[in-house]
Amino acid sequence: MTVLGVESATSVCAAAVVVDGRVAAEAVLDSQNIHAERLVGQIDDVFHRSGIALRFVDVIAVSIGPGSFTGLRIGVSVSKGLAYAASLPMIGVPTLAALALHAAEVDGIPDGAAILSALDARRDEIYCQLFVRQGGEVTPVWDAAAMTVAELGRVVGDREVVVAGNAALKVIAAFPGPARAASAEASRCSALAVALLGGAMMRTGGPDNAATLEPRYIKDFFLKTR
Repeated sequence: MTVLGVESATSVCAAAVVVDGRVAAEAVLDSQNIHAERLVGQIDDVFHRSGIALRFVDVIAVSIGPGSFTGLRIGVSVSKGLAYAASLPMIGVPTLAALALHAAEVDGIPDGAAILSALDARRDEIYCQLFVRQGGEVTPVWDAAAMTVAELGRVVGDREVVVAGNAALKVIAAFPGPARAASAEASRCSALAVALLGGAMMRTGGPDNAATLEPRYIKDFFLKTR
């Protein structure tokens, strides 16, 4: 199976092509407010370097949140455009699950360990979800949520966790229990992880409806008027 993975939920603007579970090419930029200008170029780059054209892709996997409202809209919109143009199926990949998988692989987190995906939601809130690594996969303990750091600390309690994501240091500073931060690379959202998880989801559940697929913001979406 050939999967195009697209990641735009945070400052990371990335694309990856995975063939039968192995990376063929990956392109990553980590900078604020570049997604509208650079995401299509990132996708072109991985196609060029992998030698794989869009028409040979089996599914497009896109990170659907939670995360940056603007980044998620750009990623989903670009992915839908490609899917419609090439008549390809799409699958939405939960951002926090892909982040946990990426952290587990990059840092070699062992089976049985707890991984807390934590992304900055601003306004003193964190997008968070707890996972346990089992047999090379990451299994959610609870659904993705937005919590204050204090609320998150109470929920996790004294459970030992590895915290991954751009809010890791903020979370650890306020935690009462044993917690350590994943490495910088393991805490960065990954298009490769989106592609790998998307491929696994396709094999077990099939594609999403591209017409109705939307980002999962968790918090209410609002527009600034001034």
